[in-house]
Amino acid sequence: MPKTVLVVEDDFDTQYPLAELLRLKGYSVITASDAEQALSITHLHVPDLIITDIVLPGKSGLHFIASVRSDERIKSTPILVISGCGPMLLVEAESVGADCCLEKPIHIESFWAAIEQMAGITRVGETKDDFEPTGPTIPYERSLAHEIDDLVDKLRLTSSKAEKEDVLRRLKDRIRRLHARNTHFM
Repeated sequence: MPKTVLVVEDDFDTQYPLAELLRLKGYSVITASDAEQALSITHLHVPDLIITDIVLPGKSGLHFIASVRSDERIKSTPILVISGCGPMLLVEAESVGADCCLEKPIHIESFWAAIEQMAGITRVGETKDDFEPTGPTIPYERSLAHEIDDLVDKLRLTSSKAEKEDVLRRLKDRIRRLHARNTHFM
């Protein structure tokens, strides 16, 4: 059974590619665009990992992290923060309970390293030793990973709908090629 990742991100241009990357690696992905929606989702589905931004509409990601850590059902769930808000808020995120923080724009290799790090996190008497992706684990070819990073950056800067659709199409193609290459080497 695939592990479930909850992605809390209000920017579609970040949420969609991130969710697609995780799905292609074999994770089950649930998305939310604000903290309140994410907390509601956790009452229906307890995720194995939470990935959240800090700057969210309504309650902040910091509030969301604190809420997760105070909820007995999900307090041991590892939390990865991905945010462009700067080092001071990332330190604050760690102080309220984030296990790992990455600055935007994210780089695919750093992202997967953080996901792998999450596999070994233990909280309050629980173990996450069984947190293993069901997809391939072959290292990524750097050029393709950098190409994906560049496309994610371009997606943020697109101004027209047609341009956005073109970048999303190319990003999806690169992600599929990366997935196919990793599947081939297994």
